[in-house]
Amino acid sequence: MDSRDDGRRAEPRVKAKLKVRFKNAESFINEYTHNISKGGVFIRTTQPRALRERVEVVLIIPEEETEVSALGEVIHVVTPDKATEYMPAGMGIQIVELKKEDQEKIESFINSRLKRDEQGMGRREHQRVEARIRVKFESKKALVEEYIHNISHGGIFIATTKPRQVGESISVILIHPETEQEMLLRGEVVRVVSPEEAKKQQAQPGMGIKFSALEPYVKSQIDEFIRAEARKNAGKELIIEES
Repeated sequence: MDSRDDGRRAEPRVKAKLKVRFKNAESFINEYTHNISKGGVFIRTTQPRALRERVEVVLIIPEEETEVSALGEVIHVVTPDKATEYMPAGMGIQIVELKKEDQEKIESFINSRLKRDEQGMGRREHQRVEARIRVKFESKKALVEEYIHNISHGGIFIATTKPRQVGESISVILIHPETEQEMLLRGEVVRVVSPEEAKKQQAQPGMGIKFSALEPYVKSQIDEFIRAEARKNAGKELIIEES
C-alpha cells in the first residue's frame, strides 16, 4: 500500500465511490489490524464491481464519523449466485493509495481508543486480560490435518508447557504456512494438561481451546484453502489399473 500523495493518481477517474460504515469501534480496529493495514478490505455487496476496476473506498471512522478516502482496485469478486453461508457476495479490494493525512487520522483514532479502553479496564475491580497465542503450522499438510480433526469442530489443542487457566479468554492467531496471512479466532480455555499430568499420561502438555465462534470471513479463508488442497491432491492415492 502506497501512502505517498504526490497529487497525482494512477487513474484520475474512478467508476465508483464506495462508503464503508462499521458497526462500532471494535469492528473498525479489528478490520484495520487484520486487513486494511495490510492493503486490503472485503466489502459485502450484491452488486460487486468488475475485476481490476479502480474504485474510491471511503472508510467512515465510527464515533467520530470522520471519512478517510483510499484508492483501490477490485481483485476478487463473489457474485450473489456464487455466495455461500461462509463466503458472502461482495468484492475484495486491494488498496493502492492512502493519503498520509488519512493514515494519520486512522492511527490517531485507534491509539486514542485503545488508550481509553486501557484506562477503563484499570478502573475495573477485576481486570480481565485476553491472552494472545500465535500458531504457525509447519506445512500445508499440518494445517489441513488440524482443520479436519479440530478446527472445523470448533476447537484446537495447543501444545505448551505453560498453559493458561481453565475459563480464561484467549485469542488464537493462526498463521497460514504459505501466505503468512493471519487469521484471528477467539475462544476460551476448556481443558488443561500440565507438564506433570502429561508425564503421567504419556501425553503432550498444553491446553484445549474452544472457539466462541468462527467469524464467517475467517472460516471462508480456511475453507477455501482446504478445498484448494483437496482439489490439488484429488486422485493421488488412486491406483489405476489398465487392461
